Amino acid sequence: MTFWGHACCYIDIGGFVIVTDPVFDNDPFLRDRKIPMPPPANYANARIILISHAHDDHLSPASIATFPDSCLVLCPEPSAQYLTEIRQPVRTMKPGDSIECTAGRITAVAAHHPGTRWSLDAAADGRALGWVIETARTTIYYTGDTDLFPGIGVVGAKYAPDIVILSCSGHLEGDDAVVAARGTGAPIVIPVHWGAYGFLFVHERRVPRNSDRLRRELGSTLVTLPVGGSLPLPAEHLRH
Repeated sequence: MTFWGHACCYIDIGGFVIVTDPVFDNDPFLRDRKIPMPPPANYANARIILISHAHDDHLSPASIATFPDSCLVLCPEPSAQYLTEIRQPVRTMKPGDSIECTAGRITAVAAHHPGTRWSLDAAADGRALGWVIETARTTIYYTGDTDLFPGIGVVGAKYAPDIVILSCSGHLEGDDAVVAARGTGAPIVIPVHWGAYGFLFVHERRVPRNSDRLRRELGSTLVTLPVGGSLPLPAEHLRH
């Protein structure tokens, strides 16, 4: 697994590549990209893109268009209206929906967050999603943007993730981020939603939100990947 900044992770499962929320635009709303986009050759073998919701720092049709034409885009229903012009196939999902793929099974789970492009109305009704990737050896939970809500613990109890990719945004920070991380029960917590975008002349966030508190409270469970940094996926399930 490689962290590409903001909410984008490149997950290589035995050569089957899944990418979360790829946004490489220079200037999504009120933001300014401070790092180069990854060269398209670096994700030429991507097979699935997971979209958590339609806000423009998580869904970019222009960025998705640089992926292979055969790459399947999975997204919540409100996101599909922004993907009508891309060449890639799009499949809408709701909480509980799953697909089988070479890597294993991918399941949509609820997130408590607005789902449409400009919406501020947060709910856990499927307009925004998290994703669970189950492979023979590892289970990964990407929370997507979310407030703290009981569904995070439900995912932890049901799927027993080995790794949680935790979106430590303004919706989930401080004590809430700690409670969410612990609620998943995951032995590895990777904080994302940092490291790519600033605001005009403000530099990008160089460390995750509330990094010191997360490190103090979560200890060795917290694994902070620098932008471009990678973590080998566990050879077997870490949590039983």
